[in-house]
Amino acid sequence: MRICSIITSFTSGGAEMLVCDLAEAFAADGHETTVFALSDAVQVGNPTDTEMAMMARVRQSGATAMSLSLAHRNNWIGGTLALRRALRTTRPDVIHTHTARALPLIALAMPRVPVALTHHNSRLSFPPSAFHLFNRIVDAYVAISDQCRTMLQAHGRQPVRLILNAAHPRFQADRPRLKPAHDPLILAVGTVSEQKDYPTLLGAAQPVVDALAAQGRKARICIAGGGPDLARLQSRVAGQPVELLGARGDVDMLMRQADLFVNCSLWEGFPISMIEALTSGLPIVATQVAGNREMIVPGVNGQLVPPSNPAALAHAMVDILSDETGYAALSRGALETAGRFSIESCANAHLRLYEELRAVRHRHGLNHGMAPAE
Repeated sequence: MRICSIITSFTSGGAEMLVCDLAEAFAADGHETTVFALSDAVQVGNPTDTEMAMMARVRQSGATAMSLSLAHRNNWIGGTLALRRALRTTRPDVIHTHTARALPLIALAMPRVPVALTHHNSRLSFPPSAFHLFNRIVDAYVAISDQCRTMLQAHGRQPVRLILNAAHPRFQADRPRLKPAHDPLILAVGTVSEQKDYPTLLGAAQPVVDALAAQGRKARICIAGGGPDLARLQSRVAGQPVELLGARGDVDMLMRQADLFVNCSLWEGFPISMIEALTSGLPIVATQVAGNREMIVPGVNGQLVPPSNPAALAHAMVDILSDETGYAALSRGALETAGRFSIESCANAHLRLYEELRAVRHRHGLNHGMAPAE
């Protein structure tokens, strides 16, 4: 099968990482796979070194990685022509876009193959009225969580398939962690944006450092991620016991070094960074929001806290790092939970969807729709 996946740009965001991981899995299974980025990293303010590393990894797997180099999102004519040329070269059997921005271009390019859309969040980044157009272009929606499925079912008029996100095998720990380090590393990973609410982590940082210092321990708190608000966050970090690492290509190594993973988001889809942390055997403290609630079971693999509550976040972090017996149990629970989120099962679920979409198109020509999942 020839598979075309579309992302906004090659960056270290969860959606983009998943697409590249899936491309590797598809290629390993013998499928001709291409990942298109709508824009170059520099055109949207993302690190070029991350872009180069991600494209190289996709190509090393045997898949194709390329950018349409669209500098302006409203350049419909230029975007359509660029996409049409790319599709004429790759001749895909199915197109799966992981950004709604690509849908108007796909409609204008008229590829005459099935189209799927994954919206990687529990909130819409466009007005609900846009679904009137999307429903004419999309054959199926992919939901990454129960909350996302509910949202898509409320607005979409095409079938919705639930496929949970997954982590790359390089994150896999071979055994649970027995206890946190004497001087622990606390790690947060994700794009620096309003959604991730890193100011709440800044507010929790000093109380955590002080509480562990009272135990004779020195905590290190790090945030790995780039994004539009990085410069603004850097101005707030001055004087705070928090290190900003920027966008990183070695998150798997950071997670192996870490003792605790923190997510303080105001909203989520189904965060891949948390799946990666679970796969690494890390206990997690996360906000009690959609997506996080589907992944974290308090007392089993971590703790949930209210959003925008630095005091509650700090208390949960110190609590986990101060209880060696409980910490070991949470690490075991993390690895058990991670078993649900393998890239193999995620890739296979996507391939089954693509085959169904192709079969429906074959039976009914260009009519939209597919048989519901059993």
